[in-house]
Amino acid sequence: MKIKNYCLFFLLICNILFADSFDNLIKQGDVYYNKRNEITETTKAIENIEKAIVFYEKALKQNENDVIFYKLTKAIEFKYSFLATDEKFRQEKWDALKSLIDRINKYCEKNNCDKSKYIVYSRAISTGRFGELLNIMEAVSEGIAGKIKEYAEKLLQIDDSFENHAAYIILGRMHYKAPNVIFLLTWPDKKKSKEYLEKYLQKEPESLTGVYFLADTLYDLGEKEKAKELYEKVLNAKPRKNFYYEDLNAQKEVKDKMVK
Repeated sequence: MKIKNYCLFFLLICNILFADSFDNLIKQGDVYYNKRNEITETTKAIENIEKAIVFYEKALKQNENDVIFYKLTKAIEFKYSFLATDEKFRQEKWDALKSLIDRINKYCEKNNCDKSKYIVYSRAISTGRFGELLNIMEAVSEGIAGKIKEYAEKLLQIDDSFENHAAYIILGRMHYKAPNVIFLLTWPDKKKSKEYLEKYLQKEPESLTGVYFLADTLYDLGEKEKAKELYEKVLNAKPRKNFYYEDLNAQKEVKDKMVK
């Protein structure tokens, strides 16, 4: 009986240790993150992605590295860009992104991050999403657009195919959204936006977000009929299984534009 009890106790201790091991925390986070588009009920989807964030945060406390910051960035972005988008989440989103940016900056003070596609991507995304919470002049004064552009250009040089050719769509959108402010911000160019987005869609032709972004750019460049065709293409498309919430978001934003 004593031997049996010792064995049970040993197994219990092993389970506890294994549950909190670095590799297992990452695996558990990945399980929940990979299910992000499988749950179509928003409340449950938020609960699911929050579990991924918790596991990645625990892993990060054990061992800070480029890949964990990247995984955490993607999970946080997914939660606040495609699920928890109501105004009531604004402060929570602010805190999460500010904390993430500060931790990455601190990490990069001790590590060379300039050649890490994981960190460069994470910085572009976290800075961009944080910038969405600022008004235009705040973002300009903080140099948000320039930072995003710098990170995306680095990513383009390091690995232009990384994260579904993300560098192209980031640069395309930045050249569209960033305002031209004399003496402060003079590089935004909608023609470059078109160039980057067309290259992106050559590589990722099924991306509804890419089609929507290109439509915005073309509309501002005066190609309004072509832009309307692309908006209709987004609205009439069926959301892809692996990009369900991203595609829904693109369709929602296009619908909002049509109403206006």
